Amino acid sequence: MPETKSSPHTYTNTSTKVDTLAASVVSSSAPQEIYDVVVVGAGPIGLATAIGLRKRGIENVLVVDKTRAFREVGQGLDLLPNGLQALKHLDPNAYEEVKKIGLGFLNSKQSNDQKTVEPTQEQQPPKTSPQWVYKDLQGQIILSISLSFDDWFKDYGEGRVSISWYNLQTTLRQLLPQDRVKANHRCINVVNEPENGCVRIDCVADIGIEANPYAYWTDGQKHNETQPQNSDIASQ
Repeated sequence: MPETKSSPHTYTNTSTKVDTLAASVVSSSAPQEIYDVVVVGAGPIGLATAIGLRKRGIENVLVVDKTRAFREVGQGLDLLPNGLQALKHLDPNAYEEVKKIGLGFLNSKQSNDQKTVEPTQEQQPPKTSPQWVYKDLQGQIILSISLSFDDWFKDYGEGRVSISWYNLQTTLRQLLPQDRVKANHRCINVVNEPENGCVRIDCVADIGIEANPYAYWTDGQKHNETQPQNSDIASQ
C-alpha cells in the first residue's frame, strides 16, 4: 500500500478468498494466521455476528475494532423482545448472559433507591415495577410503560432488559476467545484482488502515545514523522 507520514502507525492487510468462505491472514514477523471470516467492528452487532458464526461451526473468526482499548464509555440502552429473541436464536448462552447482566442492572438501581428510605419509617408496601412515565405540561401522567422483564414477557412472549452499552459489549466479547477480538485495528481500505483469489482489507494500528484516553484517533498525530511499522492481514 502507498507510504504515508501520518504518525506512528502499524499497517495491516487483510484479504478474503472470493470463491470460498472469507479467510483472513495476520502476519508481521510471525508466521501468517488464516481466518475464515474477519468482522470489522467490535460493537454488539459485530460481536454477535462472530458468536453466531462460531455457534454454527465457523470458529476461525477474527473481530477487529478501531478503538485503542475497550473502555467503560457509552450510554445505557434497552433490549426489547425482538432483540432478545434474535440473540436467543443466535446463541442461547449469549442470551442468558446478557439477560443476567441486564436484570442485575435494573435490580441494582432498585436496591440503591431503597437504601434512601429512613430505617425509622413504617414498613411500606412492596413497590410496583419501575416504569417509564410520560407527563403533560400540567404533570398529569399520559403514558406509563413498565420496565419489568416479566410484564413484557407476559405481553410479548419475551422480556426486555436495560443494560449499559459497555456491559453489553463486554458480555458478548467475553463469549469469544480473547485472541479473536483485537482492538486498535482501524479498517481504511478494501481491495478486490482476483489474481490472488481474495479481497484485501487494509487496517492501520496507532502505536503512538495517546493524549486523549477517550479518543480513537487524534488529528495532531498526522504531523509526526515516526516511521510506521508494517504488518499484513490477508484472507484466503
